[in-house]
Amino acid sequence: MKSSASTPSQLILKPAYFILFTYLLYHIIFFVNRYHFTERPKAKVRIKPAQHVFRGETVTLRCDIDGEGVTSWQYSWYKDGSNSVFSELQEHTFRFVTESDADKYSCYGAERGGSRTSNISDAVTLKVSAKVSIKPDQHVFRGDTVTLRCDIDGEGVTSWQYSWYKDGSVSVFSELQEHTFSPVTESDAGKYFCYGAERGGSRRSQHSDALTLTVSDFPKPTVTVEPQSSVFTGDTVTLRCEVDQTWVKWKFLWTKAMDSKTELTEAPTKTIDSVKVSDGGEYRCRARREGYYTHDSEPATVTIYGKYFSFSLSSTMNHVLWKK
Repeated sequence: MKSSASTPSQLILKPAYFILFTYLLYHIIFFVNRYHFTERPKAKVRIKPAQHVFRGETVTLRCDIDGEGVTSWQYSWYKDGSNSVFSELQEHTFRFVTESDADKYSCYGAERGGSRTSNISDAVTLKVSAKVSIKPDQHVFRGDTVTLRCDIDGEGVTSWQYSWYKDGSVSVFSELQEHTFSPVTESDAGKYFCYGAERGGSRRSQHSDALTLTVSDFPKPTVTVEPQSSVFTGDTVTLRCEVDQTWVKWKFLWTKAMDSKTELTEAPTKTIDSVKVSDGGEYRCRARREGYYTHDSEPATVTIYGKYFSFSLSSTMNHVLWKK
């Protein structure tokens, strides 16, 4: 019968195998965890020469990924959140950039011949634009002074030649950065846009979005009286001057027929406390804005009645009782 006792050499080898097995298992777990749980690298978009460019320029989008151990990436470019890939190069170049190329761009990378991927980059916006502003406001009145201004955010350009267009016309009506109408008339109302070209250079801006200038004749206010029922001496009367153009900060001028005095109020209401018969009459208002006045309102008539008294004779008392 064979003995089951281990030889001295077997007793020495078993701990060595155990140590080797433990060492290999540790490294297998380490590399598996590193592969599965290491944070994916982040892609980053850069635009050359700048994010603000002009029609006709050459613009390059570049995708950089800081991924250790990856020697070759396959790139995917996306525009404005679309799922469609429009380029698979690290650098994508627009040789003659146009307005349609202005948008938000992001990129993503996948390891060639491997399984690693990057996170998608933050979106970077490519701008090709000019901007119109109107002072003091897009809504103005006949006789106001109005200024159109064209601003172009162009890095490296020190001088622009501006072109102004109205209502889609191809005719340029001004080449100044600021064009002023003084006084403005109803015929100046319309949609305006501008465009810029570098003086002595080749850079061009995009046409701006159109901005609408509205020119109105001054409105005619309406006067209302509260209360509308009979008003007696001692009552309180409120006159209200109503103007349609509520976006304007008006001041209000009140006049009364047969009275040379005028009253200017910040609020659209005029209140008369403890009215007298002499407060009755025809009232008109007009609104004022920066030295210009609206038309006069139609007159509103306020009639004040005196307090009346009635009397009766008492059959049981030998005097007259006056009733207020």
